[in-house]
Amino acid sequence: MRTAALITWIALSATAPLPAAARPPRDPGAGILYYAKADHAFADNAAVIANPHVCGALFQVIWSEVEKEKGKPDWSEIDRWIAPWLKAGKRVAIRIMWCTSGNWPKPYYKTPTPSWVWREGAKFVLHPPSRTEIPLPWDPIYKGHAWRFLEAFAARYDDNPGILFLDVTPGAETNPFRFGTIAKTDPGFKETYERARASDGRSYDDDLWLATVKEWIDAADRTFKRTPLLVTLNMGGLRGPDRSVEIGDYCVGRGFYVGQNGLAGQSYKDVSSGRAAAFARWSKSTKLFFEMVAGSGGRTGTLMEVMKAAERIRCSFLNVYPEDVIRGTPGQPRFEPAHAEALAYGARVLAR
Repeated sequence: MRTAALITWIALSATAPLPAAARPPRDPGAGILYYAKADHAFADNAAVIANPHVCGALFQVIWSEVEKEKGKPDWSEIDRWIAPWLKAGKRVAIRIMWCTSGNWPKPYYKTPTPSWVWREGAKFVLHPPSRTEIPLPWDPIYKGHAWRFLEAFAARYDDNPGILFLDVTPGAETNPFRFGTIAKTDPGFKETYERARASDGRSYDDDLWLATVKEWIDAADRTFKRTPLLVTLNMGGLRGPDRSVEIGDYCVGRGFYVGQNGLAGQSYKDVSSGRAAAFARWSKSTKLFFEMVAGSGGRTGTLMEVMKAAERIRCSFLNVYPEDVIRGTPGQPRFEPAHAEALAYGARVLAR
């Protein structure tokens, strides 16, 4: 009997999720974030920082902008970004963007990886229309240098209690590259990407990609001991099927927050099935993060409609476009009382 019990225990242990790292949530446990993207990173607007309905800001970090020289990361710009928020008693979240789109306005989005990584032998795929250099995250050379950057980031910031969480999503929201811009305008590029070979000769397939995503999640899990970690979910592959729920379960099993970039007013009207049902289930054991699909209006809907969508899906942290926060801050150009009302409503329901 004891032998049989031992065999059963070994089998269960082989499939059980790894224990989550000791990364307890930080205060505040929920709230509205100011999306401090691109030019909005330097927040010299004291009124926006002081907005009582905003608990902090989310900043994008581009690896190539921080570690321009191998082994010599320069954190000074990030420190300047976050300083006024922390001084005001607010908090910050940080997103490391491994895969970007050259269709976005800033030139550094075309080259998110430091050029010295390519000189070291890592391979990438160039998207000619947008001039975007897209990494192959399973490439062992690229992976080694990227994970060392994570270790350097942890050495610098893991003990900082002002950081609410760190978005460590591998690839582009668990996709290999930016579908919303590159694949949408150039659907044939998927075939080009599939044919590309990493420095070890391997080319893309869906199983390799899923294993790579999990491997990156594990790397972040063992690197950060204190800072809560986030992964934002997408389809999780080039062709399908949608693996977002499998990846989300993997993340939640390791104590990560999970979320999605692309919340609109009409999102998640039915929370009884699919990814929505998974988010509802995950909300019982972790924090959920959502980001507006774009600034309010058009396909996004009104800011109040976005807030109600966040409420439906049990969001903890909502990343709001900077223009909408500014329009909801009294005394700012184009101030709109309806925006202020929506921010107040969102802050209230997220806190619940």
